Amino acid sequence: MLNWLVHRSRQKNACIESIEMTIIYPPALDWNLLFQRPQQLMTAFSKIPGVRAIFINEETYKKQSRPIEKLNDDLFLVQKGINYDHLVKGKKVLWFSSPGQYNYGDGRNFDFTVFDYLDNSADEFAVWKDYIPKCFERADLIATTAKVMYEAHKNDGKPIFMCPNGADYEHFKKARVSLPIPADFPDVKERQKVVGFHGAMASWVDYSLITDIADKGYHVVLIGNNALYQKNIVHPNITCLPHKDYRVLPAYIAQFDVCIVPFKLTEMIRGCDPIKYYEYLSAGKPVITTRMEEIVNKYSDVTYFMDRHNCGQILQKAISENSEAKIAARAKVARANGWDSRAMEAVKMMNQVMGGNVDETDVQTNFR
Repeated sequence: MLNWLVHRSRQKNACIESIEMTIIYPPALDWNLLFQRPQQLMTAFSKIPGVRAIFINEETYKKQSRPIEKLNDDLFLVQKGINYDHLVKGKKVLWFSSPGQYNYGDGRNFDFTVFDYLDNSADEFAVWKDYIPKCFERADLIATTAKVMYEAHKNDGKPIFMCPNGADYEHFKKARVSLPIPADFPDVKERQKVVGFHGAMASWVDYSLITDIADKGYHVVLIGNNALYQKNIVHPNITCLPHKDYRVLPAYIAQFDVCIVPFKLTEMIRGCDPIKYYEYLSAGKPVITTRMEEIVNKYSDVTYFMDRHNCGQILQKAISENSEAKIAARAKVARANGWDSRAMEAVKMMNQVMGGNVDETDVQTNFR
């Protein structure tokens, strides 16, 4: 068995002793466009002793200044087509999340492959449905963000475990204090409450619900228009802002009285574990979502739930009930669901499977 190190300096998060490995994320995303799960996990992987992370950068949003950019001692951005063999230490692990990358190969042999199953392959993501069996065939280990995907595949014969999304707590807790108002933040009426959202302006966002909220006198600020997703709503109480650099997002969230995740309750959303939810909790803000399965099952005690019929009542309740105790409860949940702990659990699973310390019982019961 591998030896897992105990707490260091009495810190809550233990470091682990890992098989030396280099985790490679293939070209699917631009590192600089949306700082989401792949970027967060690769950053967190690089903090674990014995683990190095290489992100092959798609560069659709921003070009790199050099073919290889070193972000820390064990985290590298590499342009497509650039040889990175000299950076590899130990086992070469392919970690891919885009189903279309199931056959990815860059002329190198990988010692181990993980398929990170992010989204339920339905509705807008139904195009990926035919690829999922191929992803499972390619992978030695499967990570899933939501229970619906785990339950659907836990008996398929491959090691599989739950690896939900997480919080960058230290970054977003900055929004818990008064920060300068960004220059492009809208002027709101005196005593008018601000309801905020950041993320992709995608088809799964319930814009009718957002309009209902605005009709009730709240000023809704939507942050996220970019080259991939564009939405402009003409309403005196709705402001649509462009995508913001990850570094400045806390300054915008600090201006929100309430944060919302107004997603439609589709089959695809059944498998959604929204990262922004954890970011809002880290900021200490009241969070209101639609009745998304993952959030209802895990975080009902720190979340308000709304629909088009009760959104006004729920918004009023969330604002009136806000308190230091509730802020502390949200922060506690965010801290307990950090990216560092997600990455350590994933590396532990990779070590167990690579080390051959898994049997059929483990596949069905222990990888959760």
